[in-house]
Amino acid sequence: MLFFKRNVISFYILSLLLFIFAFYQSFKWKWICDDAYISFVYARNLYEGSGLVFNFEERVEGYTNFLWTLLLSLGYFLKLTPQFLSLFFGILFYLMTLFVFFYEENRLSVGKIYPFLLVHLALFFHLQIFATSGLETSLFTFLVCFGFLLWEKENEFLFLLFFLSALVRPEGALFLSIASLDWLFRKRSLKPVLFGFLFLGFLCFRVFYYDDIFPNTFYAKGNKGAYFSQGFYYLLYFFKSYPLYLFILVLSGIQIYQLFLNQKKFRFLLSSILLYIFYVLYVGGDFMGNRFWIPILPYLSYLAFRQIHEWDINSQIESKKTSFFLSLFTKNQILVAFLFILSTAVYIDPLKTQGTRIPDWHGIVEERMFYEDHLIRTSGYDNGALSDFRVAFFGAQAHFVYYLRPNFAFEAESGLTDREFAKKNIRTRGRVGHESELDLKDLFDRKIEILLDNRLPKNNFPYIQYTWRNIPLRFYLLSYDPVKISSLCQRNDWNCSDLFETFKLKTWDKNQPKSFLESNGIH
Repeated sequence: MLFFKRNVISFYILSLLLFIFAFYQSFKWKWICDDAYISFVYARNLYEGSGLVFNFEERVEGYTNFLWTLLLSLGYFLKLTPQFLSLFFGILFYLMTLFVFFYEENRLSVGKIYPFLLVHLALFFHLQIFATSGLETSLFTFLVCFGFLLWEKENEFLFLLFFLSALVRPEGALFLSIASLDWLFRKRSLKPVLFGFLFLGFLCFRVFYYDDIFPNTFYAKGNKGAYFSQGFYYLLYFFKSYPLYLFILVLSGIQIYQLFLNQKKFRFLLSSILLYIFYVLYVGGDFMGNRFWIPILPYLSYLAFRQIHEWDINSQIESKKTSFFLSLFTKNQILVAFLFILSTAVYIDPLKTQGTRIPDWHGIVEERMFYEDHLIRTSGYDNGALSDFRVAFFGAQAHFVYYLRPNFAFEAESGLTDREFAKKNIRTRGRVGHESELDLKDLFDRKIEILLDNRLPKNNFPYIQYTWRNIPLRFYLLSYDPVKISSLCQRNDWNCSDLFETFKLKTWDKNQPKSFLESNGIH
């Protein structure tokens, strides 16, 4: 049997050790990705009184995590940087997610000798990875999973959790809506009406403040049509990462089927999970491997745990021992327990082949392996160096925008911070969120002066060199203002010798303004 007479001391000691292990692993793998710095800019601008904006001159909702951004902004009042606060809250909510499932396991399986479910979740590598990242994934996962558990118990507190989840990520509105429909159809309470009005108030704020009911990120990443082919690869990537997790999905599928048949109150809850899976497949997932699956995986594991728990209890009832499945389970209990734990313990990096790492698999990447902990450190930046310039940057340079603080910044990869570029039609589908095609007119229309990375290789722009942590980087000039460039070139980390050598070779007057977009055919 998997269940024995409770050894209270060993059970709680093992649980404590697992929480310590989970904390250690999440701290060990701590990191911040480039996208997080977009939220950091919004948070800082709000704190400094400029509003919830990326550029001072326009209101565009270029983040997908309203409540998370507000939380980071409040940290400034306590003199806490968003880099530190995002890591702190990320790990905190990761541990809280583990705790709510530990609590349920402790409540359900009285007589269990070790924390079976907690072992499974504590070993889950991508839960550890996305405990941090600077993004809202950990907070969203906690709110959604805790909301599911309260939904099971028909606890009204679930509406507050799902309401908060809808403020953290737009997908949270799916769970809030379906839970509300569930309670209204069953005439359980009028609480859904209250939180429905609150969420409607949030949408009114969005329309009033940003002049759009959807965040700009919806147009930049999610409004490109169905992308089921990429969604299939995104799902396959997960199975390549955790090949034994298919066993968990089978068990949770059996539990879902039984709940659909026998307990009507679970039908809306389980339907919301299936709809979320459909949504992820529809949009093609995400370019970050497994990130969009994280919010529902702990609950799916919990459902599998419940199925094992039910089989174990029933196997001890004499009248039920004749069942084929129970008989099979009874003979293979140790194997089932072993597979349950191994399903998360066995992780295979899909990007590692024949001893080397490939950059991506069908446009899916492991961002943490690329950035490691480099963007956590706040040193090595020339703060405010680009305050006089209008720049274009791509996702990977968002941290430079945060520190160098340009006068205007255009995110030129997907248009996260630009209303028009986000809605630009794409010709061919590719990596999710990286499919828009930049052209010179986009830069000209926005009066861009510096391009932080030349993604237009057919055009030859002069460059200045910026040294970041002893790494020389080329920033490309689209227009030249002698006064502003001269001031920039006098700073310690900037080298303009190549630029002025180009001026000399071309016999250009370095004391006169010049547009390099015009020399490339744009007027």
